[in-house]
Amino acid sequence: MPDEPYVRFAEVYDKIMREVGYEMWADYVERILARFRPGARTLVDLACGTGNSTLPFARRGLAVAGVDRSATMLERARAKAAAESLNIPFYQQDLTSLALPRRYEVATCLYDSINYILDWDDLCAACEGVYRSLEEGGIFIFDVNSAHKLATIDETTMFIEEDAISLVWENTFDRRTRVWQVTLTGFIKEDGGNRYERFREVHQEKAYTIEEITDALKRAGFELGGAYTAFTFDAPQEETSRIYFVAVKPRRRAA
Repeated sequence: MPDEPYVRFAEVYDKIMREVGYEMWADYVERILARFRPGARTLVDLACGTGNSTLPFARRGLAVAGVDRSATMLERARAKAAAESLNIPFYQQDLTSLALPRRYEVATCLYDSINYILDWDDLCAACEGVYRSLEEGGIFIFDVNSAHKLATIDETTMFIEEDAISLVWENTFDRRTRVWQVTLTGFIKEDGGNRYERFREVHQEKAYTIEEITDALKRAGFELGGAYTAFTFDAPQEETSRIYFVAVKPRRRAA
């Protein structure tokens, strides 16, 4: 039986992801904000993990909160924020049942976290929760692995070795369900010893079309501001691998 995702993997997540350009993500989000919500001061980072995508916004002066389903990941996010004396509330919640204590001008959900929602009805529920969590005129910025990318990932086994860590990464893609699955088997060396602890997690992502995502957003009440090839403002092409979406919560018209 696989372990719960992002429990043991949380212990090594930051080492594995240390080359990811989190500051570049924040730069791109700022460019989007300049177009769609200039002057925004409040942001909630959904599926924030260990806080790597959250802290850059707080460092830039925004009032930021983080949300994630994994308590283990959030422990590390809180520790990082405390180490930098950043006042960031973190909430343990599932994207499909958001119930935040306040509304924000901006919501982000980065690094294909939306793909982890495997059912379209759950995707609609997540969009509805984000909609409720935003102020009027607020925007929802998120990215996905494109359907093309997930369908063309090689079904291979990869090996990753780090200090005191060994990982076996097995990829498969089910064309019937359009679900990409990664079976992750890890071995973590205990401190000061020669014994390794083994864990096994299964991660799955659903390949959604642009039309399916747009429909889910519109059902929640959003207007589509744009869909872009990652880190540009160019329209996605057939072979685009990562797509960013900007969805806008309309302002009510004055009576």
